[in-house]
Amino acid sequence: MPSGNPLSIFKRRYDHLPANQQTNWWVIAGVAALLLLLLLGLWVYLLYQAREKPYIELKGYRVATPASFSAFLSSGANRREFEQFERFLESAGVADATEPANLLRQGSDWLDINEPPFAIPPRKYWPNMVATLKLIRDELVPSIGPVDIVSAFRTETYNRKAGGSETSKHQSFCGVDLVPRANISRRELIEELRSLHARLGPDSKMGLGIYSGVRFHVDTCGFRRW
Repeated sequence: MPSGNPLSIFKRRYDHLPANQQTNWWVIAGVAALLLLLLLGLWVYLLYQAREKPYIELKGYRVATPASFSAFLSSGANRREFEQFERFLESAGVADATEPANLLRQGSDWLDINEPPFAIPPRKYWPNMVATLKLIRDELVPSIGPVDIVSAFRTETYNRKAGGSETSKHQSFCGVDLVPRANISRRELIEELRSLHARLGPDSKMGLGIYSGVRFHVDTCGFRRW
């Protein structure tokens, strides 16, 4: 019965193999080692990408990751303020219109202008978003399907550095920039949005802006279109 450590046992068995089987063993071992190296390389690459990219892409636009939002909540009084903001949305009946965290996204270019990706609007502006969220939930989503917010409230500094208008409705927390989740064409999107804007009319106070790609803006602070 063979004795010794596993390595010596393996060596004795290997030495008794025919030459062609020894060659096959080395080929198999080499392929296995190569696969392990590839898997290790992929894991390192994904880890690097996750650390280097603090964002996810929505239709080509960058929004900060949930981990970035968690870090934001851990700073100062942000968590307490956010919890109060959530309660406000619930009391106003619009908590189901979107994830509350999405309304704190300043924009998709925060990395380029070196500004925080999130900001909590002053409480005096919170009521401004209620009608906009109702419009999104009750009119917009039934027309074009679910949407994602890429920009909501912006601080004055963020808005200026991003090249926004001095009268931007983002600063008063009335407007949002959106992208559709569905693979709707730009042409179809524009037709649906313009039809919706015309149907709702001045009574809705709906502002509609259409940008490049499938990004668009809506607010309820003045009936207009651009």
